[in-house]
Amino acid sequence: MTTSTQTAAKPLPAPISPEELRARMLRPIPTPSLRGVLIFVAVMTVLAWAWSASRPTAINRVEGIGDILGAMGDLIGRMFPINFEFARGTENTITLFGREMVIGWPLIITATIETVQMAIIGTLGAVIFSVPVSLLAARNTSPHPIIYQSVRFVLNFMRSIPELIWAILFVAGVGFGAFAGVLALVFGSLGSLARIYAEAIEQIDPQQVLAVRATGASGVQAFVYAVIPQALPLLISYSIIFFESNVRHATILGLVGAGGLGVKLWEYTGLGDYQRLMGTIVVLVVAVTIIDRFSSWLRQRFI
Repeated sequence: MTTSTQTAAKPLPAPISPEELRARMLRPIPTPSLRGVLIFVAVMTVLAWAWSASRPTAINRVEGIGDILGAMGDLIGRMFPINFEFARGTENTITLFGREMVIGWPLIITATIETVQMAIIGTLGAVIFSVPVSLLAARNTSPHPIIYQSVRFVLNFMRSIPELIWAILFVAGVGFGAFAGVLALVFGSLGSLARIYAEAIEQIDPQQVLAVRATGASGVQAFVYAVIPQALPLLISYSIIFFESNVRHATILGLVGAGGLGVKLWEYTGLGDYQRLMGTIVVLVVAVTIIDRFSSWLRQRFI
């Protein structure tokens, strides 16, 4: 005697007529569900909780959007006409359209060049250190799970410290100047860059690595000929992105004495010299735009 177990089939949903389906698709606002309402309430609760700590207070001297716009308008008005601080010995007076003007070599350009130099060396140092560290932080290349977890913990710790805090530490350790800023960029970028490198290495095709190892290649040879070629486009792309980011980060490191453009930003802000501050912002925007275009060209060439 044979017995057969029959499982109850799931009831199929009732078919929807084309007219009703069309009406649902044309409805501008979908019918809210209980889950959607609960999610909306939860999101609004979190936003209200966050706003309770970040809303303007009496110290901000604003009570609404009008006050904010008025304060920003007054600040922008004090930033014009744009002015620059020229290097000593380079000032020349010329007459243009019947008005005398002083021209020379703006000190802010020298500070901007120093900022870019800091970003180049800082990013290069982070890349050099991130490549071997990322091999230990990737599941498919790490020699042992304990090493993998330990390296990941160290990277998480380094990533939790902003570049400005690194700059404060290195200024206290090695003194003022651009070198402290370079070290801050290296260590500030290492945690995030090594993790991104590791994730790029984890996405490679393992079959290509096995194919290279099947030829009798060593682990180093398999890494050079199978891992690097697959991960290299992503590594280059991430490195260029971090260079762009480090240019912006380097501009504020001077606020704590780590060189670069931030020194002038701090000086002009402290003196209330908003016209020269606006000149600094204009030069920074031009420099970042040029770097962005150059980075896009590099990505198109190598990726």
